[in-house]
Amino acid sequence: MISFGFWNLLIVILVALVLKNNWRLDDDKAVWKNSLFLKSPVIQQLMQFFRQPIVSFIVQAGIVLVVTRFLCYTGWLVYLLNQPDPRFWDFEWFYVASKLAHQHLSPFNAEIFHQGFCNQTKGCGFIPPFVYPPNIIPLIWFLGYFSINTAFKISIVMHILAIGLALWGANILLESKSRALRTICTISVALIYGLVRDLQVGNIAIFVAVLILWMFILAIKHQDIPAGICLGIAVCKPTLAALFILYFLLKRRFSIVFVSVVIVTSLVFLGLALTDNSLTQFLADASRGFPLWLNTPSNSPYLSTSRIDLEVVGPRLFPQNPFIAKLFSDLIVLILVGLVGWYWYLQQSLTAWSKEIYLPEMVLVSCLSIAINYSQYTSTVMLIPAVVFLLNDLLYQIRDCTFSWKRMSVWLAGVCALAVQTAVIHGWLFGFLANRWNGKAEESPYIMRVTIFALPSYAILGITLSILILAISSLGQKQVLKFEPLNRISE
Repeated sequence: MISFGFWNLLIVILVALVLKNNWRLDDDKAVWKNSLFLKSPVIQQLMQFFRQPIVSFIVQAGIVLVVTRFLCYTGWLVYLLNQPDPRFWDFEWFYVASKLAHQHLSPFNAEIFHQGFCNQTKGCGFIPPFVYPPNIIPLIWFLGYFSINTAFKISIVMHILAIGLALWGANILLESKSRALRTICTISVALIYGLVRDLQVGNIAIFVAVLILWMFILAIKHQDIPAGICLGIAVCKPTLAALFILYFLLKRRFSIVFVSVVIVTSLVFLGLALTDNSLTQFLADASRGFPLWLNTPSNSPYLSTSRIDLEVVGPRLFPQNPFIAKLFSDLIVLILVGLVGWYWYLQQSLTAWSKEIYLPEMVLVSCLSIAINYSQYTSTVMLIPAVVFLLNDLLYQIRDCTFSWKRMSVWLAGVCALAVQTAVIHGWLFGFLANRWNGKAEESPYIMRVTIFALPSYAILGITLSILILAISSLGQKQVLKFEPLNRISE
């Protein structure tokens, strides 16, 4: 796991000292002393167990090693960036698209993109087409001015900055001001697999997730113009962001929708102009390229081991019956959307159809964005708000509730489902098993395809349902939070 050389030992010691200095409850300590939740016999026994010296040492050592592992990942970055011929993964598609746009060629045409990919990289043979919308071209245009190695280094730096913004935004939404809870929040968010995987492969999911996160923070503060700009840019990956436009329409926050539509439209026509393309030609190219892209092993719901959306559940359970497989997946999605819609109706009824933006709503829309549409492991960065919600809900139980096995069981189910999407489980366990069969689902046993390899999809369903149950159960017990920590943005 970690090579305990001299430099690693120094990092371990440094991490231990930093965590020790930040492991304080501060103002929350007085509140927790009077907590009925913590006075429960079950919680008291659990606390006594963790106070045992050997147990306490194991927990502390585990936390230190996990944080150290994440920090040591920077060593991998230094190593990667100094390789003469590193692997660029997803980044190659964005770089080739930018280069073709500089030549006023359409990257949306499968044949043109294939030829450009073969010329710009060493990858020839069958290449999945570029299926992003035209509004992404102005955003990646700058990549074409550099060599692929330099552009990739720039991308890595941008990813690191985006991770910093994601951690900052998550701490803003956290209700507690104590250093201990903020440290837990930071570590929990950093462990999400997509955060590291997106950095490694050079995808853009982290940028979309950060834009959505800060759009939400700005929308809460009624800063609609910058919120709309964030949403408009984020729609460069519509599978993750387009659902939020519908959400703001339902919330009657029309100024956000208007600004985002203006931004999207401007970027679309600018992208078409830069590629010397037309809207009709783009639609024709997309209609030819999308089926080719969807049927590649890494994207096909029947073959992919990396997809985490619910549309792959049916094909994995019923691989010999496409009609039943599609019907089963669609039924799950419809039921889930219906339940979220029911919660939204209850929420709006209790708040007199308010235009205010609330965390549970945002979390559920984020979960739906990766549950009902095509999504892969990099898209798990959209679960950052879910981490904050579960921590806030635990704080709510400690401060304002007595211990309840039912509610705590639902909360633990959500935590376990979220743990599946961490680098520890998703990155190591599933990655190891996928490599065992060379990443080909059809080579693995059927029982593996419907259990282990489908577990990330089941986890997305579990996270959404647990958050939905916790949110509904809280409607009649507390006022929806106004997020006082957000005031720090304006300071």
